[in-house]
Amino acid sequence: MIALDLDGTLLGPNGRLTERSITAVRATAAAGHQVVLATGRPPHLVDDIAGALGDAISHIVGVNGAMVSTFPDGTLLRLIGFEIDDARHVVTMLRAEDSRFGFSIATDKGFAHEPGFAQRLPTDMDTTPVDDALSIGGTEVYKLFMFHPARSVHELIAELPAKLPSHLTVTHMGADVAEVGPASIDKRAGLAWLCEELCVKQADVIAIGDEWNDITMIEWAGHGIAMNNADSHVKAVADEIAPSNAADGVAIVLEALLAD
Repeated sequence: MIALDLDGTLLGPNGRLTERSITAVRATAAAGHQVVLATGRPPHLVDDIAGALGDAISHIVGVNGAMVSTFPDGTLLRLIGFEIDDARHVVTMLRAEDSRFGFSIATDKGFAHEPGFAQRLPTDMDTTPVDDALSIGGTEVYKLFMFHPARSVHELIAELPAKLPSHLTVTHMGADVAEVGPASIDKRAGLAWLCEELCVKQADVIAIGDEWNDITMIEWAGHGIAMNNADSHVKAVADEIAPSNAADGVAIVLEALLAD
């Protein structure tokens, strides 16, 4: 199994697939390797690549492991959330600390985002922002995203966990936003669950990524690869450093795999 992060990894700096990457992924799948996307994005923000990759991708481990589905048909296999009261607590606490915090939320009632969220994503959104994301309602939260105009994602990831209940943690979606989710769920957990379902051994997994939310799956995989454009913390746990996403690093890795 080949597990590929999207933003900063499979996708180029412009957020798009190159022809070389498309060809390499398709050739890898045709050679009998299972190719999986492991991304911080929810599935509806991956639809734009379905036409290019089609059935070369078998599954998506999305929203940093909280959601697993087939691809491209989107059959939901696993979905893990947390209670809406926990989200209210986090939002209320952070807004009391600094009113400049903005939020986006996905619940069992739908998805809502506040002004400034869409501009931080690598893909376009066709929904209108609202003043209060929690107004979407619901009882279960699948993801709570947060952002701040003067604080970086890495600052938020470093500072916020100590302020949260122990069963929640802060991770990186891959875009310029941080997210709150169950502490036990990450890309590693989602990928491990899928491998168990598909009878794939851990030793037979290659995981490629570039950001902090990729660290656990890179550590867990039989062979973990960090992109050359990756954060230094990611490179430190990798077995191999691939060329950057600007240089079609994933395609180069896959081409070498097929040449062996």
